[in-house]
Parts: sequence; C-alpha cells; structure tokens
Amino acid sequence: MSLLVRYTLNDAKHHDGQISAMEAFVADLKAAAIPGLNYSCFATDNPVEFVGVLEFADDTAKAAFMGSAAFATYKERVGPTFANPPQTTDITAIATTR
Repeated sequence: MSLLVRYTLNDAKHHDGQISAMEAFVADLKAAAIPGLNYSCFATDNPVEFVGVLEFADDTAKAAFMGSAAFATYKERVGPTFANPPQTTDITAIATTR
C-alpha cells in the first residue's frame, strides 16, 4: 500500500523552508526506523508544489508512521505554510528498479 501526497504552499517564500522541513522529516523518519516504511519527497518545477511517496509494507507500518513523533513534528512545523491540507491518493506499485 502506498500514498502519493501533493503539498501546495500558500506562498513561494516558504519554498526553502519546506525543503529544510522535508530534509529534517526524512532524517527523523530514518532515526525512528519504522519497519516497512519508505518515504521519498520531491520538489516540482513550481516553487509552491511538492510531492511525496509513502510506501507501507502493511497497516502496522502505516499506523506507526501516522502516530510517529517525526510526522507530528513535521505537521506542526509546516502546516501553517500550506495553502490547503496535503492531497493524498492511494497508489499501487506495479514495477520498480529499487
């Protein structure tokens, strides 16, 4: 099970802060070492739009992520800079080189 997450900032002035927040978020997730979780984040060519891909091995991994201190800290840090709540879409992996 996986999620595609789209983040839209309310102002381009928050672009660098979002990048810093995502880098800190990934570092916090690595430190938490949640089994069965993989997270990747990307900037787009639009300075207010970012995307993330969350991959969960199972519902336990998803629940651990959702309840993690890393996720709570990230939401607290960047929530006020979002134009709207992040938009999520369930996605299913078909093939990967990873």
